[in-house]
Amino acid sequence: MTARRYQDECIARLIDQRRELAAQLAGVDLQLAMAIGDRDAAQRHLREMNAQTEARRAARFAMCRAMGAH
Repeated sequence: MTARRYQDECIARLIDQRRELAAQLAGVDLQLAMAIGDRDAAQRHLREMNAQTEARRAARFAMCRAMGAH
């Protein structure tokens, strides 16, 4: 494995970890919004959580495709 590829994989893992944490935070914000009855905020946090999850999925698919797995 080249140094550049190793660095790219480390960066990709960190981005994935950040997106995972952002999705978890949006989930907590969603629960808080639901607990206080703020429907608009709950919907906004749900969209954010889903967007982070979809971004993780797309990035993983792209990485697999680049590595020739698909």
